[in-house]
Amino acid sequence: MYYIVGSDNQSHGPVDEPTLKEWIAQGRAIAQTQARKEEDSEWKALSLFPEFATALENAPPPPDSGGDATGGLIPYKNKHALVGYYMSIGGLLLMCIPVLGLGYGIAVMYCGIKGRKNAQENPAVKGSVHAWIAIIGGAVETLVAVGTTVTFIGAVLADK
Repeated sequence: MYYIVGSDNQSHGPVDEPTLKEWIAQGRAIAQTQARKEEDSEWKALSLFPEFATALENAPPPPDSGGDATGGLIPYKNKHALVGYYMSIGGLLLMCIPVLGLGYGIAVMYCGIKGRKNAQENPAVKGSVHAWIAIIGGAVETLVAVGTTVTFIGAVLADK
């Protein structure tokens, strides 16, 4: 008789060998599933039990997780790209405020560059498009903010 740790992290059993082989065939237990014999206290992977070797070889492959529910549209694993993207949208208003818009635009570009670097180093995190939007948006916002700041300073100096 055997005990296994299920996907719910709970101990299940005792179950006999044929039942456990059936669970392997159904994909309910895989090679990495932790198990122990009823008389043992040590948990180990099912793949370490010779009696299940054939069942594990013939088992269906584990289901592919297929990514995330967003379909990869929202790069939630690449925080710099995502933050930079949303900051670039917010920067459309802030770029018109002298000095503040300048610092904000630079911060947007910084997030975009960090997000792009992260996406290049680890493609699984996605977000290269969001990062490029942040880089380009930050650059445009910085240029507009420089123009706004120069115009503001010029207007202040012209009044004196």
